[in-house]
Amino acid sequence: MSYLNRIFSGRFTRLFMVVAFFALLIAAIWFLGPFLGFGETRPLESTEASIIFIILALLCLVSFWFNIPFFMVMMATACVIVWVIGPYVFIGYGYPLAGIMARFFVISVILFCALIYGIWKLLLALKNNPKLLDTLFSNKDVKVDTQIYEVDAIIRDAAEYIKKISKNISFVRRFIQPKKSLSDLPWYMVLGTQGAGKTSIILHSGQNFPLPEQLNRICKESSPTKNCECWFANEALFIDTAGKYIDAAHSNMPEWEVLLKSIKKYHPIKALNGVIITVSVSDVMGRSKTELYDLSAKIRSCLDDTRKFLGVRFPVYVVVTKLDQLSGFAEYFRILTEQEREQIWGVTFPYGDDMKTAVAELRSVVESELTLLENRIERNMTMRQQEEYENTDRKKMYALPQDFRMLTQGVAEILQNIFFASRYDETQSYTSLRGVYFSSSHQPEKSVMVNDITLIQKWRNFINNRIPDAQAYSASLQEDADFLIKDVSYGRQYFLRQLFSEIIIKDADLVRHNFRVVTKYRFQNFLGHCFCIMISVFLLSGLYHSYHNNGNYLDAVEVKVARLEGEVKTFLKTANQNMLPTLLNLAQFLPDFAGLDVLNPDLEYRYGLYVGKSLNRNSDGLYHFFLRKLLFPMIESQSHAALQNAIYNNDPAEVYSALKLYLMVSGEGEFNQEYLIASITTAWDISGKIQPYEERSLFMAHLKKLFSQPDWRQYGEPADKELITEARELLNRNLLSARLYDRVKSAMQADAPENLTLNKITDEEAGQVFTVIDPAMAEKGVPGLFTYNGYHQVFKKKISGILRKLQQEDRWVMGNAQPLASLKALKADPNAAITDPLKDELTRLYLKEYTRTWQTFLKSIRLKSDELDNNSMGLSFDIYMMRTLVSTNSPLVNLAKEAVKQTTLAADQPESLLKGQGSSMGMNSQLLDAASKLNLAIAAHEKVILRQGVDNFFTPLRNFVGGGNSNNGAADTSNSGAKLATIMGVLNDQYTLLVISDSAIKNGNLPDVSDAGQRLSAESAVWPDPFKYIIAPLLNGAYKRVNHQVVNNTNKTITASLGEVCRTMLQGRYPFADASEEVSLRDFEQFFAAGGIVDDYFKKSLADKVDTSTRPWRYKGEVETQSSEALDIFEQAQQIRKAFFQNGDNKLAINYTVAIPYMSPSVTQLTLNFDGNVMTYAHGPVLPKSFKWPGNRSESVVSMSTRPRVTLEDNGVTKKGPWALMRWLDTVEDIETSDTGQPILIFDMHNRQVKVEVTGLTYKNELIIDLLKNFYCP
Repeated sequence: MSYLNRIFSGRFTRLFMVVAFFALLIAAIWFLGPFLGFGETRPLESTEASIIFIILALLCLVSFWFNIPFFMVMMATACVIVWVIGPYVFIGYGYPLAGIMARFFVISVILFCALIYGIWKLLLALKNNPKLLDTLFSNKDVKVDTQIYEVDAIIRDAAEYIKKISKNISFVRRFIQPKKSLSDLPWYMVLGTQGAGKTSIILHSGQNFPLPEQLNRICKESSPTKNCECWFANEALFIDTAGKYIDAAHSNMPEWEVLLKSIKKYHPIKALNGVIITVSVSDVMGRSKTELYDLSAKIRSCLDDTRKFLGVRFPVYVVVTKLDQLSGFAEYFRILTEQEREQIWGVTFPYGDDMKTAVAELRSVVESELTLLENRIERNMTMRQQEEYENTDRKKMYALPQDFRMLTQGVAEILQNIFFASRYDETQSYTSLRGVYFSSSHQPEKSVMVNDITLIQKWRNFINNRIPDAQAYSASLQEDADFLIKDVSYGRQYFLRQLFSEIIIKDADLVRHNFRVVTKYRFQNFLGHCFCIMISVFLLSGLYHSYHNNGNYLDAVEVKVARLEGEVKTFLKTANQNMLPTLLNLAQFLPDFAGLDVLNPDLEYRYGLYVGKSLNRNSDGLYHFFLRKLLFPMIESQSHAALQNAIYNNDPAEVYSALKLYLMVSGEGEFNQEYLIASITTAWDISGKIQPYEERSLFMAHLKKLFSQPDWRQYGEPADKELITEARELLNRNLLSARLYDRVKSAMQADAPENLTLNKITDEEAGQVFTVIDPAMAEKGVPGLFTYNGYHQVFKKKISGILRKLQQEDRWVMGNAQPLASLKALKADPNAAITDPLKDELTRLYLKEYTRTWQTFLKSIRLKSDELDNNSMGLSFDIYMMRTLVSTNSPLVNLAKEAVKQTTLAADQPESLLKGQGSSMGMNSQLLDAASKLNLAIAAHEKVILRQGVDNFFTPLRNFVGGGNSNNGAADTSNSGAKLATIMGVLNDQYTLLVISDSAIKNGNLPDVSDAGQRLSAESAVWPDPFKYIIAPLLNGAYKRVNHQVVNNTNKTITASLGEVCRTMLQGRYPFADASEEVSLRDFEQFFAAGGIVDDYFKKSLADKVDTSTRPWRYKGEVETQSSEALDIFEQAQQIRKAFFQNGDNKLAINYTVAIPYMSPSVTQLTLNFDGNVMTYAHGPVLPKSFKWPGNRSESVVSMSTRPRVTLEDNGVTKKGPWALMRWLDTVEDIETSDTGQPILIFDMHNRQVKVEVTGLTYKNELIIDLLKNFYCP
């Protein structure tokens, strides 16, 4: 489990969590960032914004790693927010940060504020540490402290050495075997002053040091430690530190901090298992009280630094060394055996929380315990005095208890100062002091501590006038001992072996982290185990669900496979081609599963159990097999049949396309996947075979899959050579240019300019003046390829390159293996240049269609007639049309100029391009001269073709407009442009007349209509297209509408004047209405007589405007029939005048005759009385009698009576009044016609019929009374 402990150590866990957090943050920014936002705003939708935020996250990671100032990270964050999110912030009425300059300004302000803040922080740092200024601006070379690197290297090498040794153990033993690994070797640090015997107690501790170089130093005098040294024992690692870390702690503080950092870095779990503090006898007894305080403070500081920096609680062992410097020590303890010298001589205290004694009483406890040791020496002193024979040795031993007492007092004082409790750290609740021990690693007999407290020593100091500053001082001894005795002194150790083996080594487990670190480690350990459990549960759950999901997936695929197998069997039996789409879809989508992306499955399908990719690979192979085996033979058969049908139809274009497709399918032609797919799809769509595939895109997808494979013709049949030959023979009957022309146009369509619509030509808004009657031309306009730019920018420039490609295609389609055939066809024209007949022929075909297109377009241009026939608008639309046409930016002029431009393709060059070139060019190089002549000759040849193909057909148009080139000599153009200028002048005059006429009509006046427009309209029949279809309708329409307005005004005048008189005099009165009130004969004569009201009005106002030869009367000119209804009153008045004014004057007079051709037998006599003129008839000969109306009597009376009477009251029929005759005619029951054509009036006299034949009372076989009844006022 040591590996798990290392993995979940504090340092590694913290590093892992930080890196994992930033990795997840970057992943979230990249994958989830485009979906985050507010409302419809997505600031991180763009890749640039995501990259900027990822860079910001990396900057935060670097700042955390290298301790970059926090304000710099905040500055970068603010700049990123302003740049990325700023454009989406709405403030007030807009987005102030949408512009780049605004964001740059805000970012500049942020950077300036950050700079000011950084300078302020620098000034504060310089104020607190003025020396920092020297480090910033000093030119002194920085001296590298090699001691620091040596300290780190020593600790690093020790850790790596232990790690290397532990790796030699097998993994199974290291993981399973409960024996401790070398990586768990306890580490101890030895602290002390210079010469305190730190190295000596380690070497003489009785530990086994396996390293030869360290083993060789045992029982020898040790040299002072430079920095630190690691001693590798079998049971522990001892870090021997130099005394300078205590004696000169301030100057060596960097080395001391590096030492602690290195220990924490390379041994992080339990950095130290204990600290051994060595204090020599001379340190305790030979120092003044002030020096002891200073020593205690330095040791306490080192312990506090170690405890706080490493974060562990460890026991501290205080070892008082060099006891041999006490007077009588060697003599007193010389009788001890080796085993007795290994025992412990000191005090061991309960550790940590087990020590119940108050920390403040530590000194008294230590003194009481050490007093016991002193008493033990005192008890054994008498016995030891008796055992020694030398008086000198006895004298030395006698001073030992007193010196030891003084030593223990100093030790207690030092321990009290080092380990007293502090309210500001964890020492207030426990003590780290484990024990105090006395030892002597060797006895060099070089010096001895002289006790100044003894009485004899005090007399000596008095005599020598010496004032001691300490309780004792070190006195050197004479070095007269034999070297053998010195060797023995290095081989005799007192009270060390068991101290290390029984106390220090066995206390290795006493080390504890402090509360904060313990909590952190336990929490990390808990999280680590939870993490492992979660991973285990996650993996087990994932494996279970993956197994379950893949099982369901395989079951679903198995059902599909069974269905596919059944469909295949049915297809093999029936050979129904309509089943092929089903087979292809089943095979293609065989691995598909609901909710599963086969190529990118979700996590619940993975964990090493996913079978989708293998299924997809197998199904893909089956799908492509079906494409090659089943679909491709059908394609091959279809293309073969299509070629046969094309040959049968004898359509060269269809044959060429079918042959090209068949050659590609059969592998005989050049492969073009896009063309192949498009052609096959079109052919199947026409034949209806694509219907089973439901959608065209699905079929095209199958084809793309088929032709993407290199072996798509694996199951194809050999090409039908005879059919190919037959198709090529049919195509060879036509010229090559005819085969290539349509394909040349298709190839150029992609680069052709926009179609030229009528609006673009006239430079007007859509639908203002002109329109195109041809539906195709109206919708799309003139194809861009058939325009001036279409020829010069597309056709002329691309014809050669496209022709080469199409010739190459034609060669393999037609089986022509002569690649230089086009070069052989080149001809040299002595009057022009080297020409390509094929290119010239294609150009002629193009120009022929160019001419045909523009002739059709110009012939289809008309004026917009939607409003021309709308008379309700008056002349406003005509005025608008005229004003638009004669304006500065006249659409008619623009149309004319653009038409001339588009129909004049030949460049303005002189007729003879080759004349005078030798003298005018002045070139020194003959090669350049020849090339220039060749280019000019080619241009001349091109000009001839353009004139013959296009320009000559539109010469009348150029002559009419005056914008063409007259160098072709096709027509006399001396008066070019005069006709269009004349037209524009006439239109301008007509516009002025229309404005005047409209003003006159609105004011109620009748304008004069000029016939200049009519003459120009008649002349337009010989104009070129499109002017004859524009000018004549415009002028005729304006003329018609002027007449219409005149008629309307006339009708209104008739209604307002004559109509009012008519309604006042006649309307609602007899005989014009069935009423009792009658029109006076005087009014009748005044209204209808010659020279009367009606006749006078007609002669003065309408006689020259009305055509009386037609029935009904109508206005002269093209006027609608309903506009002439107002003339009915004049036509009826003429009829009434002829019928009622038979004398031709202005007096009412009707001459008529009456005869009785039949009378009922029951009537014996009939009497007729017309204004006193009586006519009596009894059955006899029929004799007509003449009458005149009105009569001479003042009161007109008309009566008709019969005899015998039927009743007494029967008095016949009697009518009185000026219109009595008309009222008598109203009593007629029926009318017959006699053999002579005269009307016979039939009367019913009480069921007795009487027939009266009259003449003079009818007008055109109609009773004159009916004329009056049918009359109405306008």
